[in-house]
Amino acid sequence: MGFWGLLAVVIPIIIHLFNLRRVKRVEFSNTTLLRRIKEESSAKRKPIELLVLFSRIMAISLLVIAFAQPVIKDDSTSASLGTDVLIYLDNSLSLSAQGDNGASNFDEIVNDGSSIADSYPEGASFHFVENAYGNSLTTGFTRESLKELLTEVEQVGVDRDAQELYSRIKGSDFVGDVYLLSDFQGKSDFTSIRKDSVNQYFVKLIQSESLDNVFVDSVFLENSYLSGKFSNLLNVTLRRNYRDNEEVNIKLLIDGQLYGTGEVDFGNQLVANHVFELQGALPGLERIELQIEDPTLQFDNSFYLSINKVDRVRVIEVYDENSPSFLSALFEDNEAFQFDRIDSRFVDNELLSSANFLLINQIQKPSNQLISSVNGLLESGGTVVVIPSAESGEGELSRLGIRANAESQERVKLSSPDFENPLYQGVFEDEDENIEMPEATVSFRVLNSELDYLQFVNGRSYLSKVISDGNLFFFASPFDIKYSSFPSHALFVPVMYKLALGSKVNLSNLYYYTDSETVFFPIDEVNPGSIFQMSSEAGQLTPDQRIDGDRLVLEIPKDLIRAGHYSLMQGSESVGTLSFNIPKSESDLSPLDPAIFSELAELNHVTVMGLEGDGDVKRFLEAKIIGKSLWKYALLGALFFLFVEIILIRYL
Repeated sequence: MGFWGLLAVVIPIIIHLFNLRRVKRVEFSNTTLLRRIKEESSAKRKPIELLVLFSRIMAISLLVIAFAQPVIKDDSTSASLGTDVLIYLDNSLSLSAQGDNGASNFDEIVNDGSSIADSYPEGASFHFVENAYGNSLTTGFTRESLKELLTEVEQVGVDRDAQELYSRIKGSDFVGDVYLLSDFQGKSDFTSIRKDSVNQYFVKLIQSESLDNVFVDSVFLENSYLSGKFSNLLNVTLRRNYRDNEEVNIKLLIDGQLYGTGEVDFGNQLVANHVFELQGALPGLERIELQIEDPTLQFDNSFYLSINKVDRVRVIEVYDENSPSFLSALFEDNEAFQFDRIDSRFVDNELLSSANFLLINQIQKPSNQLISSVNGLLESGGTVVVIPSAESGEGELSRLGIRANAESQERVKLSSPDFENPLYQGVFEDEDENIEMPEATVSFRVLNSELDYLQFVNGRSYLSKVISDGNLFFFASPFDIKYSSFPSHALFVPVMYKLALGSKVNLSNLYYYTDSETVFFPIDEVNPGSIFQMSSEAGQLTPDQRIDGDRLVLEIPKDLIRAGHYSLMQGSESVGTLSFNIPKSESDLSPLDPAIFSELAELNHVTVMGLEGDGDVKRFLEAKIIGKSLWKYALLGALFFLFVEIILIRYL
C-alpha cells in the first residue's frame, strides 16, 4: 500500500510542464539582440530543468520507498519469524572445544542466543531450555530477561539427545520458532524433528576444528571382587580421537594420595591399555581418581571410580557327623562372610536358598530335600562346592549333577596351578611354578568337567568346575588327612576364600556416568523407613529410591548430578561411595557428517544455519529470513537528490 505514494511524482512533472507554458508575444522594432539572448537562455535552461525534474522524481520515489521499509534477502525462502520463540542451548562439556574463531564453542552459542533475541521485534515471547533443565519451558522471557539469563548459564556434565528434547518440547505444547544451538555430539537422530511440521526449526551447525582428545574408555577389575587379603589388577583402557599424540601420562590417586603413575603408548592405535596393581589391605579404595595429562581438553582429564567393600558372602555348610570341622574355623570368624552350619538330617530350605556359597561337606547320602535345594540354588546362580565322602557312590554324586567314576584311590601329587587363572592372581607375591604341591588320592574321575582349576600330575582333575546351570565345583577326594594333604597346604585358604568371594560379585559398579538414570547398590540390612542420600562437596541430594531384594535402586536426577565422588548416606552413616563421570559421547569429539544437515535443510520447516560456512546467526537471519532493511539507504538517496535539486536551482 505504501507504494501508492509514488503517485506524488506527478507533482514535479506538472510543475515542470507548467514552466514550459507559452508566453505572450511582444513586438519590438529591433529584436535581434533579444532573440539571441532568448535562444541562449532556452538552450541553457532546458537540460537543467530536466535534471531538476529528475532529482525531484528520484527524491519523492526514494522517500516513498523509505516509508515502505523494503527488505532484500539473499535467496527466496518460505521461513519467517514468528512471535513465540524457544531456544535450546547445549551447555554440555563437549562445547569446551575451541571453535574456528579462537573462542570456545560454548561462548559462541551463548552469543548466538543473544543475537537471536536481538533479531526479534519487541513483544516477542521467548522460552529457554538447557541440559540441566533449570527452568520450565512454560516460563516466558522478554528479550532483556533472556539475554540476562544467557549470561548465567554454566556448562554441565549432562547431555540431551534430540528425541529427549523433542519430547520435552512436545510436552510443553509449545508452537513457534525452535532454535537448536549445539555441537550435536550424540544427537544424530532427528527423526522426530523431521516429522514435526508444526514448529519451525532453526538448527545452528557448530563447526570446529578436529581435536585430538584422550579420555578413559573403560576401567575394570581383573577379579570382579576385591578382598583385603588379596591383591587385584585395575585395567584401564584409554582412547583417543585421532592419531596425533602417541604417548600420554596417567596417574592413579587413592583417597587423594598419589598411588601410581604410568606412561601409555598408543603407537599407531586409537586404543591403549594400562594396568595398575592394587595391593591387598589397601585403604581408601572407595575414592579412586585417574588423571590424564592431556592439555587439549581438560574437562575429561579426571575419571572417578569406587571399589566398595565386598558385601558379606552368605556361606552355609551342610555337614554329617563324620565331616571334618576345620571348614567352620575357616569362615565363621571372617568379617567377609556370614557363616551358618546345617546338619544334613535337618535341612532348612529357606536358609539354604539364601546361601551365596554352599559347602556340601562329605555327605555320604544326601537327602531328596537337600538335592532339591542344591538344584534350586544352582538354577538361581548360586555356587555349590561338593567335597565327597569316602563312602560316596557314583549314584549319589550323579543326583547332585556330577558324573564321576570311582578310581583306584592312588595317592598322586598335584600339578602347579595356572597363575594366569583369576582364581590364583594375587595369592602369592612371587608366582613360583616350582612350588611344592600337596598330594591327594584319585578317589573319583570327573566325566563332565567344564574347567579344571587344579589337576593331578597325571592330568586327572582334582578341583574342577562341573557343567551345570550354575557354579558347581567338585573336589576329587575327601579332605580327611588320609585322602588329601591339600587342607594343610598354603593354597587351601586362598582357594576356598576366592571360591566363596567369587560366588557373590560386587554388584556396586566401579563407576557410572552423569547421564545414568538408574543406579544399583547392594545393601545387606535396611532399617524400615530409612532414607538414603547422596552427599558430595557440592551438597546433598535425595533421589527417588526403592529396595529391590538385597539392593538399593536409585533414580538419579541427571540434571543435578556432577562428575565426582558421592557418599551414599543412611542417616549419618556412610554405606558406600558412588562415582560419576562425564559421558564418553562428550569426549569423543567426532563431528557429524554434514550430509545429515544437508538433508535436514531440504525440509520446509527446518532451516540449517552455518551449513555454507557463515556461522554468524545474526547475519544469517538478516540475509535469509528477516532480510536486509533498505529504508535507511532509500532515505539517504532521497536526501541526496534533494541536495542535488537545491544546487541545480541555486547555482546553475
